[in-house]
Amino acid sequence: MSEQPTEAPPKEPAPTDSGSDSGRDLSLRWLMGGSILVVILVAGLIFSIVIAVRGGDEPLVPAGDQGNGPTAAVEQDQFAPDPFFDEKGRVVYTPLNTNGVILRQSSPATGRAATTAPSGVMLQQVHENMHLPFSTSDGPTGFSDSGVATGFSRTAQGAGLAGVHYFSYLITGNTRVKMMQDAGVVSDPNNTLPELIKSNAPGQPGAAPDKFPSRVFQMIKVDYNEDLARVHFGATVQLDSGRTENRDLWLDLVWRDGTGWVAVIPPKGRADMQALPDFSGGWTSWW
Repeated sequence: MSEQPTEAPPKEPAPTDSGSDSGRDLSLRWLMGGSILVVILVAGLIFSIVIAVRGGDEPLVPAGDQGNGPTAAVEQDQFAPDPFFDEKGRVVYTPLNTNGVILRQSSPATGRAATTAPSGVMLQQVHENMHLPFSTSDGPTGFSDSGVATGFSRTAQGAGLAGVHYFSYLITGNTRVKMMQDAGVVSDPNNTLPELIKSNAPGQPGAAPDKFPSRVFQMIKVDYNEDLARVHFGATVQLDSGRTENRDLWLDLVWRDGTGWVAVIPPKGRADMQALPDFSGGWTSWW
């Protein structure tokens, strides 16, 4: 985010689509975006290599209630002079601090549903090519020494924001995986993270390139408990056969006092993806 993008955001790598789940390499790479999603099997997350394609600019379901909190105020001396549109027409700001800019926080509306968007959501381009959401109601409120955002609220909205951030770090190469480890916001109870790191080494088939760009999915859903949350990411993918399919991918987070939300690496062999008929039943768009 120390870059000052007065031009278009980084160009995405050429998409690849296999249309099958068999014979996948062990790797964790998802290019997150409204127009492209690359999904590769890694450490037991069984996904196809797919391209997420959506026509038009409208969300698949209406955006959730934005709540009663304030909108994000842009402090001109903390950002590059001009914001820019991402590939799906969403406004992105570039902080002068590569980690991002913490927005002034205020109490959210009471009685919010899990589908209600955090207040004052702003997409910021951090660490040169990661587009991540910051809010005025549910965090983040700080950064780790390694530059990872922390201090997300103990709410469905805070868990959702944390999930988007931490998912992005885990899928964009080993430098960012290490940033997560150094920040203490990743749990690996089944010791599968070393396999992910090994699979990302240069020359490995399907390796996530270091500092790979990331974008936010348009759809989100949060299954929330104050101690455990599952953050779902939704995308419509088009296979090489020409058939489209709605996909639900998810990441679990646990709450730890003194740390906050922590991403849980699943055991090898557990599938964290399913096909959906549509994005109803709790799905929404926060940005």
